[in-house]
Order: sequence, then structure tokens, then C-alpha cells
Amino acid sequence: MTKQKIESLMSIYQPLEQQTADKTASTESNNPNTYTGNLYNDHLFFKWNFVDPMEYSYMYQQYANDVVKNANENLSFFESLGNDYEYKKNSIILDRFQGRSIDSFSYTEMFQYYIHYDFSAFLVILICLYALMSVFVTEKETEMDVLLLTTKAGGQKTIFAKLFSASIFVCAVSFWFGLIDFIAFASSFGSLEAKFSPIYAIENFADTALNISLGEYALISLMVKTIGFLIVSYLFLFVSLFFKNALLPFIISLFFAFGLIYFQEAYMGSERIILKVINPFSLVVHRMLFSGTEFVNIFGFPMLSYTAAICFGIICGGIFLLAIFIFQRKNTIYRIGVKQRGDMVV
Repeated sequence: MTKQKIESLMSIYQPLEQQTADKTASTESNNPNTYTGNLYNDHLFFKWNFVDPMEYSYMYQQYANDVVKNANENLSFFESLGNDYEYKKNSIILDRFQGRSIDSFSYTEMFQYYIHYDFSAFLVILICLYALMSVFVTEKETEMDVLLLTTKAGGQKTIFAKLFSASIFVCAVSFWFGLIDFIAFASSFGSLEAKFSPIYAIENFADTALNISLGEYALISLMVKTIGFLIVSYLFLFVSLFFKNALLPFIISLFFAFGLIYFQEAYMGSERIILKVINPFSLVVHRMLFSGTEFVNIFGFPMLSYTAAICFGIICGGIFLLAIFIFQRKNTIYRIGVKQRGDMVV
């Protein structure tokens, strides 16, 4: 927003503030000389949507400078104590906050609503749960898994093909919903003005460790969500290995999903950072990971919480994949042995 536009805006707001200051202005709801029909509503509209955000943008540089000053003082203090871990933490904070400022005021409401929108994430979870339950179960119902194990293209090749196809499906659904959400919000608000504004232009992200634009954050957010969806989907696939029909693993996986969601909601704003990091669902609804600057102690090194969550999530995903390869083959071999013993008894 240019200086001329800001001056024009303040020329509207200041008279409104004066008229409503003593609470004696008319409460008429259809005043033709107002924007919203009421003086008080006009005052709140301009205050909440323009004046307060502009004040935040203007004051943010001072806030960042205070953080840098405190970090510098902490560096000297913890260095004198020989506390290497806290020294490294404050060194990272100093590096992330130094030189921060919001140079121009932009209309960020579209990104605020987009970042805090979670409903499509739950839809993706349910779609993946419904679609993936039959990936391994169907072959058990028809006993095709026993036959596939004896073919050249069977065994691990079949498992790899199934997992690859399932991963492509999850990524496609995630990116599709992410794209639709972004287009829908951009169309509804009619503005992408803030796409080049820093992520900390949104007040909820004042303490973020990220130094990227809102447009870049939207892309990174989608990628992190997709990683979360993949990990949860691999968990669903692993659960389905042990059943011969889709209904029971569907119900069990649904309870697992609700458990992860509850666990994430319970510790979203908690100071128990490790409990947020170890939950794969925190990658799906991840704004609390990115909105602050929190650390996890990894063998004496302070790792930012969102980095730790992504690393731990990838490790969990790898464990689920390895477990699927191992248990799917063992289950099939076990079923072959049981079937052969049954045939001999007959």
C-alpha cells in the first residue's frame, strides 16, 4: 500500500475514531453517510482490517530488533556459563531475526484464512483411508496373494508397485485439494497482493523462524502436508496387512486417525515440543510448528521443531514401508504353509 493510500485511509479513520470515542454517536443502522450503515461498525471495520495491521507492520522491526538484542545478551551470558546448547539456540534466533522488517503493508486476509483452513485435510485423510484399504486386502479375499508370490513379477515387486501406486494417488489427491483450496481462497478474496510479503506479516507468525514470503510458504505448506498424508497412509496400509476383509482395518485405521488428531490437538499449543514433533499428524496441520521458534535437543544440538518433525516423520514413513515389505511377505508365506497343511489333512 502506497503512502498516499495510507494517508487517504487515515483521513477516513481519524474522524471516525473521534466521533465514536465518547460512545455518544448515533447507533443508527442505516446511515447513508457510512460504509457499513453504522458509525461504530465503520470504526471497527477500519481498525481491525487496516489500522491495527498497519500498526503491527510498522512496529514489527522494533520487535525483531528487541529479539536480536535479547539474543545477543543471552549469547554473552550462556557463553560465560559454558552452556553450549543454549548458546547455539540463541545463535540461531539471532541469525533468523536479524534485519527483519515489513517494508510495505499488504492485504494479507486471504493468506490468513488459507493458512488456518483445515477441513480439506480431513477430507484427504478420509479419501486416502477409503481408497487404500483394499490395496492389500482384496488379494487375500481371492487368495491371489498366494499365487502372486510364486510368479516372477510377484513378491516384493508387487508390493513395491502397490506402494508406488498408492503414493502417487496420495500425492495427487493432496496436490489437487491444495490447488483447489488456493484457487478458491484467491477467487473469494480477489487478491494475491500479499504473495511477496514476508510470512511474519501475519501477526500469528511474528515469532516464526522462517524468512520466506507468504507465496513460498503456501507451496512449502502443501509439500509438508503431503508428507504427512503419505506417512498416515502408510500406517493405514500397514494395518490392512493383517486382515482378510476391508471393514475391520478401516474401522481400526479410523480410530488411529482420530487418535492422532486428538493427540495433535491436545498438544498443539503445549510447551512439550517433543510430543508435537513425534506425531505424524502435526505435519498435516502444521501451522503451530511453523508459527513459533521452538527447538528439540538432538544429542546436544538445538534443531528447530519443524525440521525435527519432518525428519521424524520421514523416519516413521520409512519404518512403515519396511514393515509392509516384511510383514506382507511373512503373512503370505504363513498362509501358504497353513493351506498346505490343510490340504494334507484333507
